Amino acid sequence: MFEFALVSMLMLVVVLGLIDFGYLFYARVGAYEQTRIAVRYAAINPAAWKNSQPPPGNSIEGQLRLNGVQLPNDNAHVTISYLVPGVGAATVCGSYDASTDAFSPAAAKATCVVSGHVVRIQASYLYNFLTPFLKSTFGSITIHTDASALIE
Repeated sequence: MFEFALVSMLMLVVVLGLIDFGYLFYARVGAYEQTRIAVRYAAINPAAWKNSQPPPGNSIEGQLRLNGVQLPNDNAHVTISYLVPGVGAATVCGSYDASTDAFSPAAAKATCVVSGHVVRIQASYLYNFLTPFLKSTFGSITIHTDASALIE
């Protein structure tokens, strides 16, 4: 009985840790998928930005929302930039600024957010562990995602 009590506690910690890490990888796959969905949405609607909390579903940021994983709608966690393709590396011609809810240009928006250019979305999701032991040890983990698409 005493040995079972010792082993069962250890087994419970291991099983709960496995479940938590499984959910972390599930959230990671979901975060990458949501970023791909959002960049496809941005390729069709390149100027559909909203800085509201939570963002509406008909915005680029709204397409990034994922259940169970936090994604604050600010410049530190969501970056939407527009690139001009060319020889070698693409040049950034502007980006969306959530603090002003407007386009922040390196070039004019009319010449930047056009068909044939590239939209790039980078998101930093915050995953909080479910198990108290892992939550106290690791706190939260940031899942960084990145996706690009050609504006249609």
